[in-house]
Amino acid sequence: MTRPDPLTVWDEAAQDVLVVLRELTPKDHDRPALPGWSVRDVLAHLAHLESDAAGMPQPSGGHAHVDPQRNQPMPSSVTEAGVAARRVRSVAELVEEFETACARRREVLADLDTSDPKAPAPGLAGDLGWDLGTWLRNRPIDLWVHEQDVRAATGRAVVTTGTGAAHVAAVMTAAFPASLRRLPVGTGVVARVTGPQGRVLAARVGEDGRAAPFAPDEGGDLALDMDDVTWLRLTGGRLDPARAEVRVDGDDELAATVLRQLNVTP
Repeated sequence: MTRPDPLTVWDEAAQDVLVVLRELTPKDHDRPALPGWSVRDVLAHLAHLESDAAGMPQPSGGHAHVDPQRNQPMPSSVTEAGVAARRVRSVAELVEEFETACARRREVLADLDTSDPKAPAPGLAGDLGWDLGTWLRNRPIDLWVHEQDVRAATGRAVVTTGTGAAHVAAVMTAAFPASLRRLPVGTGVVARVTGPQGRVLAARVGEDGRAAPFAPDEGGDLALDMDDVTWLRLTGGRLDPARAEVRVDGDDELAATVLRQLNVTP
């Protein structure tokens, strides 16, 4: 199976966000989207990171100091600085910045050599110690997750079709065994997911304490059934596990632990 081109995935995820942003009404802009952030702030955040990827100049105060480390998560100080520096801009200006950044980033990265995923990433991502593989993997995730934040905040349906959703689902499938960390040796979990990104996930904890995939028909200690919206919102930390609509076959306490640990998004 041929892997999709990472730059194409990134670009298509960005275009999906733009479709939603152009639909927003003035009443939508100040709706709460995340703790401390409105829909407008989410837009400012996306404009910040896309413009950085495009090599565009940042507004005064839009930079935060980063201590060089290897592959560190993006500090909240960095994202907050990018948002705060754009609070003087109108929503129209933010949408224009985001759209312009997407077009320029497409041109700037058109000739990017992606053959070595361990090569340092450019710009802010490089300052964080990210390699190309991490950067190219994380940007479409950020775009898709925040698109759904805006959708949820403004009463629009969360969408699990499209390139961005497929990319996030693929990454979260690979990350599923990590959700079994610190569980007893031998614990096997099967998660059956329905919807456009439906699939069956199965992993068992080995003697070394790490979980690895196994054949789902072998059965496990716990079975979880949910739709793909629930699964992907849990993996992104956007859904309280206690309120998630999940059918559990097995120990409820074990299920609660696994559902909490599905969140692997920093």
